[in-house]
Amino acid sequence: MTLKHIVPLCAILALIFVGATGSVFAFSFGPLDEKTGAPNEGTCAECHVGNDLDSPDGSLTLVDIPGTYMPSEVYEIVVELAHANQSRWGFEMTALDADGAKAGTFELVDEANTQLSTANDKQYVKHTAAGTAQAKWTIQWTAPDTDIGSITFYAAGNAADGKDGAAGDYIHTTSAESTPPIPTVAGVSLEADSMAQSTMDATAGVTYTLTVTNTGNMADTLTLEVSPEVGVDGSVLGKLSQASVELDADATADVTLTVAGDELTAPGDYEVTVTVTSGTDDTKTADVVTTTTIEMPPMPEFPAWDLNEDGIVNIQDLVLVAGQFGQSGADLAGDVNGDGTVNVLDLVTVSSHFGEETAAQAQ
Repeated sequence: MTLKHIVPLCAILALIFVGATGSVFAFSFGPLDEKTGAPNEGTCAECHVGNDLDSPDGSLTLVDIPGTYMPSEVYEIVVELAHANQSRWGFEMTALDADGAKAGTFELVDEANTQLSTANDKQYVKHTAAGTAQAKWTIQWTAPDTDIGSITFYAAGNAADGKDGAAGDYIHTTSAESTPPIPTVAGVSLEADSMAQSTMDATAGVTYTLTVTNTGNMADTLTLEVSPEVGVDGSVLGKLSQASVELDADATADVTLTVAGDELTAPGDYEVTVTVTSGTDDTKTADVVTTTTIEMPPMPEFPAWDLNEDGIVNIQDLVLVAGQFGQSGADLAGDVNGDGTVNVLDLVTVSSHFGEETAAQAQ
Protein backbone atom coordinates (compact mmCIF):
# COMPACT_ATOMS: atom_id res chain seq x y z
CA MET A 1 0.00 0.00 0.00
CA THR A 2 1.37 3.41 -0.97
CA LEU A 3 2.39 5.56 2.05
CA LYS A 4 0.38 8.75 2.24
CA HIS A 5 2.53 11.88 1.96
CA ILE A 6 2.34 14.83 4.33
CA VAL A 7 1.31 17.24 1.55
CA PRO A 8 -2.23 18.67 1.94
CA LEU A 9 -4.73 16.95 -0.24
CA CYS A 10 -5.36 20.21 -2.03
CA ALA A 11 -1.69 20.47 -3.06
CA ILE A 12 -0.68 19.69 -6.62
CA LEU A 13 -0.55 15.94 -7.01
CA ALA A 14 0.31 14.04 -10.15
CA LEU A 15 -1.09 10.54 -10.12
CA ILE A 16 0.24 8.06 -12.63
CA PHE A 17 -1.50 4.77 -12.90
CA VAL A 18 0.72 2.08 -14.41
CA GLY A 19 -0.98 -0.73 -16.39
CA ALA A 20 -2.74 -3.49 -14.61
CA THR A 21 -0.53 -3.40 -11.54
CA GLY A 22 -2.74 -0.72 -10.00
CA SER A 23 0.27 0.87 -8.29
CA VAL A 24 -0.14 4.54 -7.34
CA PHE A 25 2.77 7.00 -7.13
CA ALA A 26 2.27 10.33 -5.38
CA PHE A 27 4.60 13.28 -6.13
CA SER A 28 4.95 15.80 -3.29
CA PHE A 29 5.74 19.46 -3.94
CA GLY A 30 5.24 20.62 -0.35
CA PRO A 31 2.19 22.37 1.11
CA LEU A 32 0.39 25.20 -0.60
CA ASP A 33 1.51 28.73 0.28
CA GLU A 34 -0.51 30.98 2.61
CA LYS A 35 -1.60 28.14 4.92
CA THR A 36 0.20 29.29 8.11
CA GLY A 37 -2.78 30.70 10.02
CA ALA A 38 -1.53 34.27 9.58
CA PRO A 39 -4.12 37.04 9.20
CA ASN A 40 -6.08 36.58 5.96
CA GLU A 41 -4.55 33.13 5.52
CA GLY A 42 -6.01 29.69 6.08
CA THR A 43 -4.36 26.61 7.50
CA CYS A 44 -3.70 23.10 6.33
CA ALA A 45 -6.89 22.14 8.17
CA GLU A 46 -8.85 23.36 5.15
CA CYS A 47 -7.71 20.22 3.34
CA HIS A 48 -6.82 17.90 6.19
CA VAL A 49 -10.29 17.66 7.69
CA GLY A 50 -11.70 15.28 10.24
CA ASN A 51 -9.88 16.33 13.45
CA ASP A 52 -10.03 19.45 15.59
CA LEU A 53 -7.45 22.15 14.95
CA ASP A 54 -4.73 22.28 17.62
CA SER A 55 -5.60 19.02 19.35
CA PRO A 56 -4.33 18.89 22.96
CA ASP A 57 -2.53 15.64 22.12
CA GLY A 58 0.13 17.50 20.14
CA SER A 59 1.94 20.78 19.71
CA LEU A 60 3.85 22.96 17.26
CA THR A 61 6.71 24.91 18.81
CA LEU A 62 8.98 27.64 17.45
CA VAL A 63 12.29 27.51 19.28
CA ASP A 64 14.76 30.41 19.54
CA ILE A 65 12.53 33.06 18.02
CA PRO A 66 14.30 36.23 19.28
CA GLY A 67 12.14 38.05 21.78
CA THR A 68 13.91 41.20 20.60
CA TYR A 69 15.52 41.27 17.18
CA MET A 70 18.51 43.32 16.18
CA PRO A 71 18.49 44.74 12.63
CA SER A 72 20.43 42.57 10.15
CA GLU A 73 21.18 39.95 12.82
CA VAL A 74 21.02 36.29 11.73
CA TYR A 75 19.06 33.88 13.94
CA GLU A 76 18.73 30.10 13.82
CA ILE A 77 15.15 28.98 14.42
CA VAL A 78 13.95 25.44 15.09
CA VAL A 79 10.42 24.23 14.28
CA GLU A 80 9.29 21.26 16.38
CA LEU A 81 6.08 19.30 15.77
CA ALA A 82 4.81 16.64 18.16
CA HIS A 83 1.69 14.47 18.33
CA ALA A 84 1.13 11.06 19.86
CA ASN A 85 1.10 8.06 17.52
CA GLN A 86 1.88 10.00 14.33
CA SER A 87 4.63 9.07 11.86
CA ARG A 88 4.80 11.72 9.12
CA TRP A 89 5.37 15.44 9.62
CA GLY A 90 5.26 18.72 7.77
CA PHE A 91 5.16 22.46 8.39
CA GLU A 92 4.96 25.88 6.82
CA MET A 93 6.08 29.18 8.35
CA THR A 94 6.19 32.87 7.43
CA ALA A 95 7.30 36.09 9.16
CA LEU A 96 5.16 39.23 8.76
CA ASP A 97 5.15 42.79 10.06
CA ALA A 98 2.13 44.51 11.58
CA ASP A 99 0.79 45.28 8.09
CA GLY A 100 1.06 41.67 6.95
CA ALA A 101 4.11 42.28 4.76
CA LYS A 102 7.20 40.12 4.54
CA ALA A 103 9.54 40.71 7.47
CA GLY A 104 13.13 39.58 7.26
CA THR A 105 14.44 36.75 5.10
CA PHE A 106 14.47 32.99 5.56
CA GLU A 107 17.48 31.00 4.39
CA LEU A 108 17.93 27.26 4.18
CA VAL A 109 20.47 25.40 6.28
CA ASP A 110 19.01 21.97 5.44
CA GLU A 111 18.07 21.97 1.75
CA ALA A 112 17.21 18.28 1.74
CA ASN A 113 14.40 18.69 4.27
CA THR A 114 13.29 22.31 3.82
CA GLN A 115 12.45 24.60 0.92
CA LEU A 116 11.44 28.21 0.23
CA SER A 117 8.59 29.72 -1.74
CA THR A 118 7.04 33.13 -2.34
CA ALA A 119 3.43 34.20 -2.71
CA ASN A 120 1.97 37.72 -2.80
CA ASP A 121 5.38 39.15 -1.83
CA LYS A 122 5.46 36.99 1.29
CA GLN A 123 8.13 34.36 1.91
CA TYR A 124 7.43 30.86 3.16
CA VAL A 125 9.66 28.10 4.45
CA LYS A 126 8.30 24.55 4.52
CA HIS A 127 9.20 20.87 4.45
CA THR A 128 10.21 18.85 1.41
CA ALA A 129 9.10 15.32 0.64
CA ALA A 130 12.22 14.02 2.35
CA GLY A 131 11.54 16.32 5.27
CA THR A 132 8.34 14.50 6.20
CA ALA A 133 10.41 11.80 7.87
CA GLN A 134 11.36 14.14 10.71
CA ALA A 135 9.45 16.32 13.14
CA LYS A 136 12.10 18.99 13.66
CA TRP A 137 13.47 21.46 11.11
CA THR A 138 16.16 24.14 11.40
CA ILE A 139 16.00 27.39 9.42
CA GLN A 140 18.00 30.63 9.37
CA TRP A 141 16.22 33.95 9.54
CA THR A 142 17.86 37.33 8.96
CA ALA A 143 16.15 40.28 10.61
CA PRO A 144 15.31 43.37 8.54
CA ASP A 145 18.12 45.90 8.29
CA THR A 146 16.01 48.53 10.06
CA ASP A 147 13.51 48.67 12.87
CA ILE A 148 10.13 47.85 11.26
CA GLY A 149 8.22 47.34 14.50
CA SER A 150 6.99 44.05 15.86
CA ILE A 151 7.34 40.94 13.72
CA THR A 152 5.16 37.85 14.08
CA PHE A 153 6.13 34.35 13.00
CA TYR A 154 3.14 32.23 11.96
CA ALA A 155 3.39 28.49 11.46
CA ALA A 156 1.16 25.50 10.80
CA GLY A 157 2.17 21.87 11.05
CA ASN A 158 0.65 18.57 9.94
CA ALA A 159 1.16 15.49 12.10
CA ALA A 160 0.05 12.61 9.86
CA ASP A 161 -0.36 8.91 10.52
CA GLY A 162 1.22 7.78 7.25
CA LYS A 163 -1.95 6.21 5.97
CA ASP A 164 -4.17 7.04 3.01
CA GLY A 165 -6.80 9.67 3.64
CA ALA A 166 -6.92 12.74 5.85
CA ALA A 167 -8.82 11.25 8.76
CA GLY A 168 -5.65 10.56 10.72
CA ASP A 169 -4.05 13.97 10.19
CA TYR A 170 -3.79 16.58 12.95
CA ILE A 171 -3.09 20.24 12.19
CA HIS A 172 -1.37 22.42 14.78
CA THR A 173 -0.73 26.15 14.58
CA THR A 174 1.36 28.58 16.55
CA SER A 175 2.79 32.08 16.40
CA ALA A 176 5.57 34.01 18.14
CA GLU A 177 6.32 37.72 18.29
CA SER A 178 9.69 39.43 18.05
CA THR A 179 9.85 43.06 19.05
CA PRO A 180 12.39 45.64 17.88
CA PRO A 181 15.12 46.74 20.25
CA ILE A 182 14.19 49.53 22.60
CA PRO A 183 15.84 52.70 21.26
CA THR A 184 18.62 54.09 23.40
CA VAL A 185 17.36 57.21 25.15
CA ALA A 186 19.80 59.48 26.92
CA GLY A 187 18.83 62.17 29.39
CA VAL A 188 20.14 64.13 32.37
CA SER A 189 18.83 66.44 35.05
CA LEU A 190 20.61 68.63 37.58
CA GLU A 191 19.22 70.19 40.75
CA ALA A 192 20.78 72.20 43.58
CA ASP A 193 19.81 72.16 47.24
CA SER A 194 19.83 75.97 47.09
CA MET A 195 20.33 78.48 44.32
CA ALA A 196 21.70 81.39 46.37
CA GLN A 197 23.90 81.71 49.44
CA SER A 198 25.93 84.49 51.03
CA THR A 199 29.08 84.80 53.08
CA MET A 200 31.29 87.47 54.60
CA ASP A 201 34.29 85.16 54.31
CA ALA A 202 35.18 85.16 50.64
CA THR A 203 38.14 82.80 51.03
CA ALA A 204 36.07 80.14 52.80
CA GLY A 205 33.17 80.60 50.39
CA VAL A 206 29.99 78.51 50.40
CA THR A 207 29.03 75.01 49.29
CA TYR A 208 26.08 73.72 47.29
CA THR A 209 24.92 70.12 46.95
CA LEU A 210 24.06 69.26 43.36
CA THR A 211 21.93 66.19 42.57
CA VAL A 212 22.72 64.62 39.19
CA THR A 213 20.19 62.19 37.67
CA ASN A 214 20.49 59.88 34.67
CA THR A 215 17.03 60.16 33.14
CA GLY A 216 17.93 57.88 30.20
CA ASN A 217 17.13 54.19 29.81
CA MET A 218 20.68 52.86 30.00
CA ALA A 219 23.84 53.32 32.07
CA ASP A 220 25.68 56.50 31.22
CA THR A 221 28.73 58.54 32.21
CA LEU A 222 27.71 62.11 32.97
CA THR A 223 30.30 64.87 32.79
CA LEU A 224 30.08 68.07 34.86
CA GLU A 225 31.65 71.41 34.02
CA VAL A 226 31.66 74.69 35.91
CA SER A 227 31.74 78.13 34.32
CA PRO A 228 35.05 80.03 34.23
CA GLU A 229 36.00 82.27 37.14
CA VAL A 230 34.27 85.58 37.60
CA GLY A 231 35.43 88.51 39.63
CA VAL A 232 35.67 92.16 40.39
CA ASP A 233 39.18 92.98 41.62
CA GLY A 234 39.72 89.53 43.08
CA SER A 235 38.13 86.38 41.63
CA VAL A 236 35.44 83.84 42.47
CA LEU A 237 35.82 80.20 41.43
CA GLY A 238 33.46 77.24 41.39
CA LYS A 239 35.05 73.87 42.16
CA LEU A 240 33.35 70.46 41.89
CA SER A 241 34.02 67.49 44.12
CA GLN A 242 34.10 65.30 40.99
CA ALA A 243 34.06 65.99 37.26
CA SER A 244 32.02 62.93 36.19
CA VAL A 245 29.69 60.28 37.57
CA GLU A 246 28.69 56.86 36.22
CA LEU A 247 25.02 56.16 36.77
CA ASP A 248 22.56 53.44 35.86
CA ALA A 249 19.22 54.44 34.36
CA ASP A 250 17.16 56.53 36.80
CA ALA A 251 20.03 56.61 39.32
CA THR A 252 21.21 59.77 41.10
CA ALA A 253 24.42 61.03 42.70
CA ASP A 254 25.32 64.07 44.80
CA VAL A 255 28.19 66.33 43.82
CA THR A 256 29.50 69.21 45.93
CA LEU A 257 30.07 72.64 44.40
CA THR A 258 32.28 75.03 46.38
CA VAL A 259 32.20 78.71 45.42
CA ALA A 260 34.95 80.83 46.96
CA GLY A 261 36.98 83.94 46.30
CA ASP A 262 40.23 85.38 47.59
CA GLU A 263 41.40 88.24 49.81
CA LEU A 264 40.94 90.73 46.99
CA THR A 265 37.40 89.67 46.07
CA ALA A 266 35.10 92.65 46.15
CA PRO A 267 31.66 92.39 47.76
CA GLY A 268 28.92 91.56 45.26
CA ASP A 269 26.79 88.83 43.64
CA TYR A 270 28.61 86.16 41.65
CA GLU A 271 26.84 83.71 39.32
CA VAL A 272 28.40 80.30 38.74
CA THR A 273 26.89 77.87 36.21
CA VAL A 274 27.30 74.09 36.39
CA THR A 275 26.44 72.02 33.30
CA VAL A 276 26.01 68.23 33.14
CA THR A 277 26.29 66.40 29.79
CA SER A 278 25.36 62.85 28.78
CA GLY A 279 28.25 60.71 27.58
CA THR A 280 25.84 58.79 25.33
CA ASP A 281 24.36 61.84 23.63
CA ASP A 282 26.17 65.14 24.13
CA THR A 283 23.10 67.08 23.03
CA LYS A 284 21.46 66.06 26.29
CA THR A 285 22.49 68.62 28.91
CA ALA A 286 21.15 70.31 32.01
CA ASP A 287 22.45 73.17 34.10
CA VAL A 288 21.94 75.16 37.27
CA VAL A 289 23.00 78.71 38.06
CA THR A 290 24.00 79.55 41.61
CA THR A 291 24.32 83.09 42.94
CA THR A 292 26.82 83.60 45.72
CA THR A 293 26.82 86.93 47.55
CA ILE A 294 30.10 88.13 49.04
CA GLU A 295 29.08 90.53 51.81
CA MET A 296 31.07 93.41 53.22
CA PRO A 297 32.61 92.35 56.56
CA PRO A 298 31.32 94.42 59.49
CA MET A 299 33.45 97.40 60.46
CA PRO A 300 35.58 96.73 63.54
CA GLU A 301 34.45 98.41 66.74
CA PHE A 302 37.03 100.72 68.32
CA PRO A 303 37.00 101.71 71.99
CA ALA A 304 36.48 105.35 72.75
CA TRP A 305 40.09 105.77 73.95
CA ASP A 306 41.43 104.90 70.45
CA LEU A 307 40.25 108.24 69.17
CA ASN A 308 41.85 108.05 65.72
CA GLU A 309 40.89 104.36 65.32
CA ASP A 310 44.37 103.36 64.23
CA GLY A 311 44.43 100.20 66.34
CA ILE A 312 46.64 101.40 69.18
CA VAL A 313 46.27 103.82 72.05
CA ASN A 314 49.21 106.24 71.96
CA ILE A 315 50.24 109.85 72.18
CA GLN A 316 48.15 110.78 69.16
CA ASP A 317 44.99 109.94 71.11
CA LEU A 318 46.12 112.11 74.04
CA VAL A 319 46.79 114.95 71.63
CA LEU A 320 43.24 114.66 70.24
CA VAL A 321 41.78 114.87 73.75
CA ALA A 322 43.97 117.82 74.56
CA GLY A 323 42.85 119.58 71.40
CA GLN A 324 39.22 119.55 72.60
CA PHE A 325 40.02 120.14 76.27
CA GLY A 326 37.39 122.23 78.01
CA GLN A 327 34.78 121.84 75.25
CA SER A 328 31.27 120.67 76.04
CA GLY A 329 28.59 119.22 73.81
CA ALA A 330 27.57 116.11 71.89
CA ASP A 331 29.69 114.03 69.54
CA LEU A 332 33.04 115.24 70.83
CA ALA A 333 35.72 112.59 70.12
CA GLY A 334 37.71 113.86 73.10
CA ASP A 335 34.76 113.17 75.47
CA VAL A 336 36.05 109.66 76.12
CA ASN A 337 33.91 108.97 79.19
CA GLY A 338 30.78 110.45 77.61
CA ASP A 339 29.95 112.95 80.35
CA GLY A 340 29.47 115.79 77.88
CA THR A 341 32.70 117.63 78.68
CA VAL A 342 36.30 117.09 77.63
CA ASN A 343 38.36 117.36 80.77
CA VAL A 344 41.07 115.73 82.79
CA LEU A 345 38.97 112.61 83.32
CA ASP A 346 39.17 111.93 79.61
CA LEU A 347 42.95 112.34 79.66
CA VAL A 348 43.13 109.90 82.55
CA THR A 349 41.00 107.34 80.71
CA VAL A 350 43.20 107.45 77.61
CA SER A 351 46.33 107.28 79.70
CA SER A 352 45.05 104.18 81.52
CA HIS A 353 44.89 102.31 78.18
CA PHE A 354 48.09 103.74 76.80
CA GLY A 355 49.89 101.26 74.55
CA GLU A 356 46.93 98.87 74.16
CA GLU A 357 46.08 97.36 70.78
CA THR A 358 42.44 97.71 69.78
CA ALA A 359 40.12 95.78 67.44
CA ALA A 360 41.50 97.50 64.37
CA GLN A 361 45.01 96.25 65.10
CA ALA A 362 43.70 92.74 65.62
CA GLN A 363 42.14 92.84 62.16
